Formats: sequence, C-alpha cells, structure tokens
Amino acid sequence: MKEVDFRQIILEQRDELLLFSKEVWIPRGKEKDINTESNLVQIITGIRRCGKSTIAIRALNKLKYAYLNFDDERLAGLQTEDLNHLLENIYLVYGDFTHLLLDEIQNVEGWHLFVNRLLRNKIRIILTGSNSNLLSREMASHLTGRYATIELLTFSFLEYLLAKELKVKNFETTRERGLAANYFMEYLQSGGFPEVIRGENRQTYVANLFDAIVTRDIIFRYNIRHVRTLREIALWLTGNFATEVSYNRIKNIFGLGSENTAKNYVLYLEEAWLFVSLSKFSFKKQESLRNRKLYLADTSFADLAGESASQNTGRLLENAVMLYLINNRQNFRYEVFYYKTNVEVDFVIYYQRSVHELIQVTLSLEDKKTRDREVRALLLAARQLNVKKLTIITLNQEETIRIQGEVIEVKPVVKWMFEGVEEEKERQSSTYATNFAEATSVKRASVDKGRGDGEKDKRRGGEREKEA
Repeated sequence: MKEVDFRQIILEQRDELLLFSKEVWIPRGKEKDINTESNLVQIITGIRRCGKSTIAIRALNKLKYAYLNFDDERLAGLQTEDLNHLLENIYLVYGDFTHLLLDEIQNVEGWHLFVNRLLRNKIRIILTGSNSNLLSREMASHLTGRYATIELLTFSFLEYLLAKELKVKNFETTRERGLAANYFMEYLQSGGFPEVIRGENRQTYVANLFDAIVTRDIIFRYNIRHVRTLREIALWLTGNFATEVSYNRIKNIFGLGSENTAKNYVLYLEEAWLFVSLSKFSFKKQESLRNRKLYLADTSFADLAGESASQNTGRLLENAVMLYLINNRQNFRYEVFYYKTNVEVDFVIYYQRSVHELIQVTLSLEDKKTRDREVRALLLAARQLNVKKLTIITLNQEETIRIQGEVIEVKPVVKWMFEGVEEEKERQSSTYATNFAEATSVKRASVDKGRGDGEKDKRRGGEREKEA
C-alpha cells in the first residue's frame, strides 16, 4: 500500500474518533480494569459491538494516545512488512504519543511482531479483539507474561439501568420488588447490546449482527465448506441454551461426518463470543473437560430461535445469572462450573482450591415440587462437596430456609446482583467503584423511573464489523 493511503486512512479514523469522543457514554464496570500505567499489553476481548473500543477510549481519554482500527476494508491484506510504514504515518498524523490503541489487530498476520517492537520502544499498548482464541494463542506464544486480559460482555443489568436512567434503590415494599422484577424482565428480553439499548430495533439488529459474526468471523476465517449446516447449528443452539452440549446429538441431527466436526463448529461459535460455556465440576480433570454446558453471550439471541421470551423465562434467568458470574470472575478470582451427578446444581463457585458456594436458579419456589427439587439438590451436593454457602436465586422471592442443619438463602435476582456491587465497592477503593456503587445503591428509598431515554442514554456501542 502507498504512503498516501495509510495517511488518509489514519486521518479519517482520527476524525471518526473525535466525533465519537464527543458522545455521552455510560460508565462500564470493566473500565477500572484497564491499567494505562502498566507496561503490560492490555487486551480487551469480547463479542463484536459490546463496547470494547469505547471503554479503551474512556480509559485513554486524558492521555496522549494514537488510534488505529484494523477492522477497515482498506487495510485488508495488510502484510507484516507494511506495519513499519504504517507506524511512520501514525506518527505523522498524531505526533508523539505514549499510548497506542489497536482495534481488531488479529486481522493482521504476524501482528505480534509489531506489538513486540512497540513494547521495546516503551509504547504502552491496548489491543481489542473479537476472537478470544486467536488473541490468547498468539499472546501465550509470543508475549508470555507481558499482557493482561480484560473480558468484556454486553451491558450488565446494572449498566442497563444506568443507560435507561432507571433507579432501583431498595426492596422493602411489594411495589419496589415488583418494579425491580419488571425492569429485569425487560432486560432479559432486550439484552445488553449498547445500540439496542440506545433504541435500535432489537430483532433486526441482533439477527444481522449474529449473521455477520457467523459469516465473517467463522465461515470466512475457517473456510467452512458446509455453510448452511453451520448456520443451522448456530441457530439451533440459540434455542437449546442452558443445557449440556452433546456433540453426538449435533452430529446425528445435522448429518455431520464425525463428533469432532460438531465439536469444532461449537468451538468456533464460542471463540467468536456468540456462546459461553461452563465446564462440569469434577475432581477428575478429563471429566471436567469432556462435559460442558452452553449459554448465550447475550440473552437477546434467544429471539433467533423463534420462541417467545415467556417460553424461555426460566432459562433466560439462569443465563443472566451465568453472565453476571462470568463478568465478575476475574475481579473476584473465582471459577464457575456446573455440577451434575445424581443431582444437578446450576453453578459451583470454586475459590482458592475449594468449593465456596452452590447456586440454584429458578423463577419461583411457590410450586412444592419445584421447591423440594431445588432444596434437595443443594442439600445433596453440599454434602458431596463439603460446602456451607447455599443460595437459590429467584425472580422476586426472598426467604431463609433452615433444613437438616443447613441454611439456604433465597434471594431475588436483582437484590443479589446489587449485593455484588456492594461487595465490589468494598473490594475496590477506586473512585470509579465508589461512584458506580453509589449510582446503583440499594441503601436509599424507592424505585422510580428516570426521565426516560433522553440524551444521557446516547452511547456509541462497539466496533465496526471487520472483513475476515
């Protein structure tokens, strides 16, 4: 590529960045995890359009930084030997800088060599990428010990409330608990993609995004021959979330040649962040690796299976709890599993080499059979795993169950999530954590609706879709 081409591209991207930086953004919980003073490469990975570039720009806002987005068709086919020339033009456009933000860099073959050279020149680097495996594989091979990874999901429920200017401040009355549950049900259906929260048509936006990710990040990247079959498997999985993955069943349903092909297809969908999986908890490593449960990366994907939200409410609730746990696992340094022997428990929280907590998720405990099933599963698993902290998360029920010498706390999902914010506030003394917790505090009175979807919920969401 010619020098004038590089300069023009960088200039146009800088102008887009200036317009973007003038928009009003909703603070994200992961922003504080980006360490702009570290010499380690900061890698932000997550599904397309979840806001990776946005939180990076917010973190760099008061610093002297340059920006380059490789998710640009004009940079398609960029070779390693072009990168030095590209760097010269970055300096030409931006002048001197201390930090460099590189968007979707995995599109460039041999990008790690470029990043290594920048590190030797004492430039602090932030990378974003939409393929978790490609980034981690390259980093593990070429930048061992010199990077930190931040996983970004779509908006959490608490971030959704901030974006919508909705306030949930305590759970003392029936009205307050009912309104909190109502807001949460809206969130389950709409999901957490920033553009959808800003007002884009959910069905159209989500369907187009899902198809674009399957096409560009999987079919093109891995040269998939059976394109229609892969698409059908992806859509089928959106209707079978929160269940164990059976590669043999997928092979038989879709007429694949082997279970290995089915396994690869599911792995590609996970690497592109369309789905998130949990391993089965077992002290036998092979059993843990062999069995997995698959969840949606965003609850809005459930629409793609053609079922109404009311048909999936229980599983959507479980999916939302899983996303919350995954979103917080890096900060609290725990691992999340599911448990299945003669009983099944939705989530096992494994912390410091022991089981810390068992969590069941159910819409309601009003039905006696449901109550008995959930309580029995927790009691048996607690004995098998020697754990005392037992929790059942519901839509809006709260109580304490004392049975057979054990204590089971039943909590409404919204209150449970808010308590997590308070724990994070205690863990983090940073200004952001304090402000974020106060903005969604459970200690003040009443649930009321804000001024609606005004200027404050205007927010740019994520990155432009890349050409593979």
